[in-house]
Amino acid sequence: MDTDNGGMVICDFERCDYGQWSRDDLGLPCFDLEPNSNAINEPFRHLMATGRLSAMVDQWGNVKLFTTEGGYQILAPSRRWASRSGLYLVVEANGARVSLFHSELRRNKRIRYGVGYAAYGGEVNKEDRIHLEVEQVFTAPPHRKAELVGFFTLRNVGSERISGQVEALSDILPGRFADAPPCEVEHGPGYVVAPRCGDIPGDLMLVGSGDFEGGSERGTLYLRGALDLEPGEMRTLRFTVGYGDPTEIGARQDALPDLSPQIIGQAWKELLAPVHLETPETWMDDECTWTFGQLLSFAAYDSSVQEHFVALGGYCWETFAVREVGETSMVLAPWNWPLAESSLLWMAQTQLASGDLPMTHNYRRDRELSAMNSESDNELWFVLGCCESIEASGHEELFDRVCPFWDDGEGTVWEHLKRAFYWVRDGIGTGAHGLVRIRHGDWNDYLSGMGRGGKGESVMNSGMACRAFASMAQFARERGDSGLAEDLEAFVCEVRDAVGRTFEEAWFVRGYSDAGVPVGSFAEERVFLNAQSWAALGRCGTPEQRRTALLTAVERCHTPIGLTLMSRPYSGRPPERISVSPVPPGEGENAGIWPQTVYWMVWALAEEGLIEEALDEWVCMSLRNHARLHPDVPFGIFGGPDSYSSHHAGEREGWSQIILVDRAASAPMNPMVAWQAFAMRKINEAGSRLADGP
Repeated sequence: MDTDNGGMVICDFERCDYGQWSRDDLGLPCFDLEPNSNAINEPFRHLMATGRLSAMVDQWGNVKLFTTEGGYQILAPSRRWASRSGLYLVVEANGARVSLFHSELRRNKRIRYGVGYAAYGGEVNKEDRIHLEVEQVFTAPPHRKAELVGFFTLRNVGSERISGQVEALSDILPGRFADAPPCEVEHGPGYVVAPRCGDIPGDLMLVGSGDFEGGSERGTLYLRGALDLEPGEMRTLRFTVGYGDPTEIGARQDALPDLSPQIIGQAWKELLAPVHLETPETWMDDECTWTFGQLLSFAAYDSSVQEHFVALGGYCWETFAVREVGETSMVLAPWNWPLAESSLLWMAQTQLASGDLPMTHNYRRDRELSAMNSESDNELWFVLGCCESIEASGHEELFDRVCPFWDDGEGTVWEHLKRAFYWVRDGIGTGAHGLVRIRHGDWNDYLSGMGRGGKGESVMNSGMACRAFASMAQFARERGDSGLAEDLEAFVCEVRDAVGRTFEEAWFVRGYSDAGVPVGSFAEERVFLNAQSWAALGRCGTPEQRRTALLTAVERCHTPIGLTLMSRPYSGRPPERISVSPVPPGEGENAGIWPQTVYWMVWALAEEGLIEEALDEWVCMSLRNHARLHPDVPFGIFGGPDSYSSHHAGEREGWSQIILVDRAASAPMNPMVAWQAFAMRKINEAGSRLADGP
């Protein structure tokens, strides 16, 4: 161990080739990117969100603005080849014109990514005519408004006066470029407004504090003002960019002088204050706080149901996988109930009156219903998310909230849950072995070939069903709904027995194909991780079977950077009864490493009293551990794609699938940061139960 210049002790878990973790002035975890590292060839995308407007920044200082409101829409840069950023500055003075993009600064460069912000620093020296020290901070206040706030501090570090003008620009006008007529904009002192585009519920605008003249040209909104700096003099400029009601511009301008990165940071700190966990080492608590803050940066708004939710990100920004909202709701519930609640209400309102929930949703009322019935786990995640979230938070009033079904009528959330249960029992049903049918797939898309004929079965879904419906049955008893409780309990009893019968020697099989052939059997010598974790979480089989299955999975799936999805991959194209997708060995679903599946196993281990094993796997799956063992891999540093490649992928271990599909291109995605705090909380709860004794 050594110390940095500030005296803070930094262990091996705090540094990597691309920089180091530390804490900012507010005591929140942050990541300082090393400007001279090999990351120069990687975007190192960092996500921020206000809850309505999202911003993806990169190590070059570009700002990509987008929203899910009115459907997924990119606001800036609107075309990759014709525009560059949602907010940046250009200085024209002393006979020179220079942009202040971080990539164009030349000296003393630094980058810090924090919770809800990105800070860039450096100097520009254009032939000694403009010598500026530049600090740029882009922030996303957690206030659920559609605006990003940028702070630009310019200090004249030269010996000559700088006299000229400064421009704040935003390439936010989709499709309006050199070959298009100029956009008719409204402008006045310190603001410029352009008509709304697409289905965005507001006009596009750039607002500043100070004496600026607004206008537009070639797809860009701009604000221009004078810049005069004597040697040593410093000036801070503040701007907001986004969309909204132009009548509120005055209020926005009035608020800007009172805003600072510290004030916005304090709002984030208060939001994260509850996320404090007892951990064996300080870095573990920091990682929980950091990752939970990152998860909140996936917060978005869907105007088709008028609810906030947490997006999966990556390749699912445009068309969202519904089940992941159920997953992340239970992660949010202990520390951010309002967002957990709105996420669950979001999920309820995508549900059909039949009880069926969609596989995907595109945030639009014209969503097609043809693909509704393809997968079999969406309803399970909805019930599980509601019950686990309410158990963690105590907010049983959610059951009585009234919200509409997507297609017809309305009902309380409890009614939505009842219809989800009966859809699973009667609409999806169980197969010849008594397990919940897998249909076109459960969580593992790779297994989509197991049930296309309608007869395949899933142990994972069955274990999930047992946990979800057993919890729901307890709530039904408390609510006096005895008929429903009896139906739930009978179904759980039958499915638990069925899962128990799948145990072979040392583990539970993964399921059965349409032809009734077991997948992941003892004879096959292939252990599937999710079957073991969810059989245990569903209290299926005997205690000895559950414990044996969990320990077997740890033994056979363990790697230094997390548990593989199965103990050994399929070579080339898998058997047709399993999958139609030729995912390479060790990549993605074919024995790759998926963060949430590892943390589900940590959860299961903890509940079975295997605390030491749970903590060991938590450490292996951590961002810091991945960076320590694979210091040249830029994914998994402070965020990443949805999965890592395992040792079965050979030299690509620690990276992410690229041979069949480039998963890295979609980073960041929320599974990489969603489950650390949740899993550590489960470890602590299990430790407390053991300490209290029988």
